[in-house]
Amino acid sequence: MAGMRVAMTGVSVILPMVFVTTQHLDCSRISAECLRSNSHPVRSPSFLLAAPDNFNPDPQPPTPESTTPVEIPRPITLPSPAPSLKPIIPKPTTPVPATATPRLTREVDQIAAQRAWKYFERNWNSQTGLVNAVDNLPWTTLWDQGSALLGIHAARQLGLLPADVFQKRMNVLLRTLETLPLPATGLPNKAYSTHTAQMRQLNNTPDLQGKSGWSALDMARFLLGLHVFREQYPEYRDRINRIAARWKLSQLVKNGWLNGGISNNGQILQVQEGRLGYEQYAAHSLKLWHLEATNALSKPPVKTVTVDGIALEVDQRNFKNSGATNYLTNDPYLLWGLELGWSDAVKPQVNKLLQLQAQRFQRTGILTAVNEDSLDRPPYFLYYSVYANDRPWLVTDTRGRTYPQLRFLSTKAAFAWFALLPDDPYAKKLRDFVQNLADPNRGYLSGRYEQRQLGVNRSIDINTNAIVLESLLYQARGQRPLVF
Repeated sequence: MAGMRVAMTGVSVILPMVFVTTQHLDCSRISAECLRSNSHPVRSPSFLLAAPDNFNPDPQPPTPESTTPVEIPRPITLPSPAPSLKPIIPKPTTPVPATATPRLTREVDQIAAQRAWKYFERNWNSQTGLVNAVDNLPWTTLWDQGSALLGIHAARQLGLLPADVFQKRMNVLLRTLETLPLPATGLPNKAYSTHTAQMRQLNNTPDLQGKSGWSALDMARFLLGLHVFREQYPEYRDRINRIAARWKLSQLVKNGWLNGGISNNGQILQVQEGRLGYEQYAAHSLKLWHLEATNALSKPPVKTVTVDGIALEVDQRNFKNSGATNYLTNDPYLLWGLELGWSDAVKPQVNKLLQLQAQRFQRTGILTAVNEDSLDRPPYFLYYSVYANDRPWLVTDTRGRTYPQLRFLSTKAAFAWFALLPDDPYAKKLRDFVQNLADPNRGYLSGRYEQRQLGVNRSIDINTNAIVLESLLYQARGQRPLVF
């Protein structure tokens, strides 16, 4: 299409061939939502938004129900001498036959699975079959429900969820999805109540007409989860296909790019979504539903940068030139590996990501596992990247504000790295460190702050606990990705 691409926070808009000045949109990588301009100030949400990269300027966290003591991991000691850093390539493994029942043979894995499943037992809603995005908060996005589906699938496969209970819960969820309220766009709204399945805004206020828009990235993760269910549980295949047929999925791709919808003066403005990593993970997920975002896969605007002597690819669309941060963090690459399997093309980037974090640990003594994650204190959600906005080791929110004092180690990143690369000594060190970072009644916590005096990050959410379960299922299946 002839025209120019004007990037806004988290998105780029295809415009006719006229010069347009970039305006700032406080949006997210998964849900380009909140418009900020001189005439349209943002209302600060009063709830924690747990889905990755949802706009969240000044929320107040929900009051925790429990103050159950948390098991604290043992201190980590520096390796001496530091091992040399060489690319770690996953060793070929013999896949577990599709008919085999996955089994966790190590006691620590069985304990971890039981701990993560506590979150689901506590946050599943019997009225709708939906799972809360954050502990004890009846709100969700489609990204969160994609995580919920994959976590439930992992629990069923690992024997945590009996067949009869699984069937009853699936029937409740599918009934909800069959009648899920839809806006005029014909695509699911960005957020829903997990108690009533009614449409909500990202700040958990009512959205009766569904004017929040949609997120292509959220939908891609949710559709990946639905695809796993229709393939692994054929008894639900027809219902899932009928549910998806209600939605105008063709709108998720436009001119070969991921296409989202944001609210703009009560209207829905269609925009490009995604940055390097997240963009390709979502595009590969949509291919499972025969939606081809060819430009997102073959023409992302990238450049090479060097961080601590290691060359990495980053998205050229950063906060300065587009209003959106080009987060280079673990999450999309880890989900890609666990769920879809890494392509040969992405493996060098993946290996360098882990090498760089291991090297920082060797240099500083700070155990490092970057990610996007929820926090237990303001601003309650941050992105910790090995590189973003032309700076290494940046911690930032969606407005580009930095929080170097809140660097953290991510529990879900630690579990996923070890599952994907179990022979890597640094991945094992990460996993050992977070094994006991859990509330016995509520599930795994998001992580631990790098500043010792800040201690544990006690935020508890669906994405952490789902990815713990996904990682354990990946291990139990002999390192076979979940979609196969």
